[in-house]
This record gives sequence, structure tokens and C-alpha cells, in this order.
Amino acid sequence: MEQNTPKFRLKLNLFDGIVILLALVAGGLMLWTALKPQAPAPAGSSDVRYTIRFRRWAPGSSGAVKAGDKIADNIKNYEVGQVVSVQAVPALAQVPDQNSRRWVWAELEGFEDVLVTVESPCVISDDAITIGGGYQVRVGTVGYFRGEGYMGSGPIVAIEEVTQ
Repeated sequence: MEQNTPKFRLKLNLFDGIVILLALVAGGLMLWTALKPQAPAPAGSSDVRYTIRFRRWAPGSSGAVKAGDKIADNIKNYEVGQVVSVQAVPALAQVPDQNSRRWVWAELEGFEDVLVTVESPCVISDDAITIGGGYQVRVGTVGYFRGEGYMGSGPIVAIEEVTQ
């Protein structure tokens, strides 16, 4: 007596074909990313000095910020450097000038802005200046920072590379 075993026959429908195709594409991408050459190292690392303008602080409260303080980003906890200098300046705000029908800068009574200069090691690439392991420094971006006994927010108003 002979055993009757049917031959294996592969029957694929459209859904099976799509799943197999997606699996092959995913495998190919994983293989390509594993075998591609490594990206070049960052362009360079050095020190950067940048200035933050803490806006609308009460008069006299700039004494809370001292040279040598460590400052961190208040959102993602990145260490962003050490305070080099602190300067209190009159607070400015944009107000409408009714006569010329334009927005003009005017001094804001009862407040002061604090210019805090911070120095930090950084990595400079074509895309950005990165400090603290991931915090990108750009002029005009508003940051939220904290130090020992104070918090403040404001735009970064100046950046310069420190040469040693």
C-alpha cells in the first residue's frame, strides 16, 4: 500500500504578496543601514559664549544671577553652561505709535531686562551649534532657563565662538 501524500503547493493571494513585499523591503533597509559607511565626525568642538535676555524682571532681582552659576534648560534639563557676566538694562517692549502708525520700542516702567552671558563647550556643525549634549543654540530662539534660586525666559540675542 502506497501512502497518498499531497504535494506542497504555495497559494498566495494579494494580501500575502503585499506582506511578503513589505517584509523584504524592511529587511533590505535594515541591511543597508547596517552596511552603509559611518557619517563623518562633527565639524569641530570648541567653546561658545552666548547672551540670553531674561525679560521683565522686578528691579533689583538681577542680583540673584551671579558669575560662576551653572545654568540648565528648564524643559529638557540640559546643562547649558556657566554664567560669565550679568548686566541689568531697562526693559523694552514694542508699543504702537499712533502718530506714525508703527510699532516702536519703548522703555517699560517698573521692570528690567537682565543680559546673562553664558559660556559652554559646544559642538559646531553645518546645521547648528549644540551644547549640553543636545541643546541647540540659535539667535532669536526663546529659551526657558533655571539657575540656583531663579528661573527666567527670554531670547538668545548674541553668539560668539571663544578662541583659546
